[in-house]
Amino acid sequence: FLPLEHIAGEAQFDFGDAEYYENGRLGGGKYLNLSFPQSNQGYFQLSPGENQECLFEGLVAIFEHIGGVPPRIWFDNTKTIVTKILKEGGRTLTNDFIRFSEHYRFEAVFCNVEAGHEKGNVEGKVGYHRRNWLVPVPRFEKMSEFNRELLQTCDQDAEREHYRKDATIAALYAADKAALLPLPAVPLDVSKYVTVRTNGYGRFYL
Repeated sequence: FLPLEHIAGEAQFDFGDAEYYENGRLGGGKYLNLSFPQSNQGYFQLSPGENQECLFEGLVAIFEHIGGVPPRIWFDNTKTIVTKILKEGGRTLTNDFIRFSEHYRFEAVFCNVEAGHEKGNVEGKVGYHRRNWLVPVPRFEKMSEFNRELLQTCDQDAEREHYRKDATIAALYAADKAALLPLPAVPLDVSKYVTVRTNGYGRFYL
């Protein structure tokens, strides 16, 4: 086998399952994780689901917090991004994801089918984030405010020593930050707008 090494700036992405109390109500949702294997720095955001709006909103929040965009991000073959896996190894992507990746100018790389080990760094981060900040079940009034606190917590967590390299994660992460692409001048509106028809009672269902 060959060890998978990432250059500075490259990132890996994955979702995890989470529970939380928002304004006293127990809810089940997801948390999206973005990690930088070169430094082992990671960021995550809670979301109510795993749809495209949650995916894009969480990534934009992280991009804006770190002040740039990873030039290359590794994904698995989630249906919110990939509609078809081609025989020669290519991918047919959703139009919304193509629009998103082109707006932020990053290259999307996809793991082989059922090969999560190809993005082992973020797989480890999914467990690390859960054990350290999602157990016990967190309680908060507003998810947006809690997510902002999580980003600051991730910054503070980088002051610990790297598990293998003789330096702190924060010191190694400086190389990742230097390799980030600049943010676009105008953020992308990641909302989805649909036209619906009401019934005779003025109601509509999605």
